[in-house]
Amino acid sequence: MRSEPVVLAQLTDTHVSVGDHGPGQAYWDENARRLRTALRSLNSESEPPAVVIGTGDLVECGKQPAYDRLVEIMGELVLPFWPLPGNHDSPELLRSAFPHMPWADNHASWAQVVPGTDVTVIGLDSTAPGQPGGHVDLERLDWLADNIEAAEGATIVAMHHPPFLTGIDWMDAAGFKGMEQLQEVLLAHPPTRVIAGHYHRSIVTRVGSCPASVGISTTLHVNLDLSNAAVPAVINDPIGYELHCVVQNSVVQNSVVQNTVGRNSAPQVITHTRYIDRASAPQPIQI
Repeated sequence: MRSEPVVLAQLTDTHVSVGDHGPGQAYWDENARRLRTALRSLNSESEPPAVVIGTGDLVECGKQPAYDRLVEIMGELVLPFWPLPGNHDSPELLRSAFPHMPWADNHASWAQVVPGTDVTVIGLDSTAPGQPGGHVDLERLDWLADNIEAAEGATIVAMHHPPFLTGIDWMDAAGFKGMEQLQEVLLAHPPTRVIAGHYHRSIVTRVGSCPASVGISTTLHVNLDLSNAAVPAVINDPIGYELHCVVQNSVVQNSVVQNTVGRNSAPQVITHTRYIDRASAPQPIQI
């Protein structure tokens, strides 16, 4: 048995733009359409997420017109939105676009308790100006450790760059300065879950005892090719978002562990991927 879940949605790598560069206006209009489709789906979830976490690359070019369009589109979301920067974002413009967030003093990180719960979400800024790869310095690492230690209940650490190598070599090659030190913090101060973006596709692993995952994008995905000869490529896979259900088990149901049956267990996070746009409507079946 368990208590009611706290549902947190993860929206990532939306890459909003106004079409003043790259493949052109039609491409960016399609990105915007897909994002609006995701927002309509989020708004209609039968168990409304308590918050939608945006794990970076929310715009393509880090320019003010793109943030103006992002804010306009996100106005269609009826749920709280907690954004983080990615390497395509401008942390300064993101902070200005979403002034309601409790931004840290010297980086675009934040920590908040989900209202009405004991679930803490810690958003860690993993970006550096002009760098496609991840970056965390000592100040951010100390800030992260302090906020994990201060949290009560389940603790979700959200960031753009995942704190692990994925095996997609051409993406991993961008690097992550401070990854080993970040992993040490997560080992010494384990949160309940780490969630990230950047790779546009679902990836799951562990960092020490902590489950860690990458969410799917609302735009084109990074092609899945784990060979050493993989070349940079994207693919038009089904798009969507993640739903992270934080549950507190009231009874340990594994009867093999006899000495723990009936005791409260630590909170856990169960993640579901909501596919949209190329997914069909649910079809009832007989069971």
